[in-house]
Amino acid sequence: MAIPNSQLETWSNQGATATPKAIRERIEGVLRGENSLITNRNSVSIYLQGSYRNSTNIYGNSDVDIVVETSNVFYGDASGLSYEKKQIYDSLSNSSQYTWQIYKEEVLDTLINFFGKDNIEIGNKSIKINTGDYEADVVPCIQYRKYIDYGYSQDSQKYIEGMKFFTTKENREVINYPKRHYSFGTEKNQQTGEMYKRTVRVFKNMKIRLVNSGKLEKGTAPSYFVENLLYNVPNEQYVNNNFSQTVFNILKWLGDNRNNMSTFICQNQFIYLIGAAEEQWDQDDARNFINECIILWNELGN
Repeated sequence: MAIPNSQLETWSNQGATATPKAIRERIEGVLRGENSLITNRNSVSIYLQGSYRNSTNIYGNSDVDIVVETSNVFYGDASGLSYEKKQIYDSLSNSSQYTWQIYKEEVLDTLINFFGKDNIEIGNKSIKINTGDYEADVVPCIQYRKYIDYGYSQDSQKYIEGMKFFTTKENREVINYPKRHYSFGTEKNQQTGEMYKRTVRVFKNMKIRLVNSGKLEKGTAPSYFVENLLYNVPNEQYVNNNFSQTVFNILKWLGDNRNNMSTFICQNQFIYLIGAAEEQWDQDDARNFINECIILWNELGN
């Protein structure tokens, strides 16, 4: 037996879109406005991140993640270049006195001046705003460039673009690729007849059902990891306008490939999904999530 298709269709629906957009526009207005304390504020790119950005948000989502990325300076990573090309990189690169910490303070002070100190909290990875009317996690970051080629001309300087910031507590660097994540997710959604993102929302609702019923610990399956997990499922497993068959196919495929998850990649196609790093999914947690989803599929069908 299976979860009724009507239930799966309900779970596939997207949550709110207008409110996150309005929050982003409001914060953008503050950070770009004439009272902004950000050096060269016109170099700042402000965009949604996470489920709202990728249209995988479900009803009840409340965390609005907003990236505030400056390209006034950037972090360059030449570690993957040959010795000769790294020599060229070193000869042309210049250090800057404008650091991420200075930039973060400028963003923070601008937000405090507008929203009030009592409505701002400094989290480990973001600046949290909660005024009662506005609630968002703002992530100040600097452009990151992972160079794959480098020469004397700009045309020969090729890189993978990401963003970089440091955690508040550990001062640990975090590198991510939200623009690539968005781009490849959009591509997969098109290749699956727009079933991919709708199915991600189904699995996110399944996760909530499992957490609320005590079958799954809250931190076992973060939504970001769930989305990346389904990105690895081959496109042919997604069946147009048939959620019952699609979810069955995915659960069977994931069950059959539980021992191959070390090869799974994140949606940005640059980082492995499974691993021991802070931004990777523990393999046992991933397998536990898959197992509980299979059990839920069978139980709700009875």
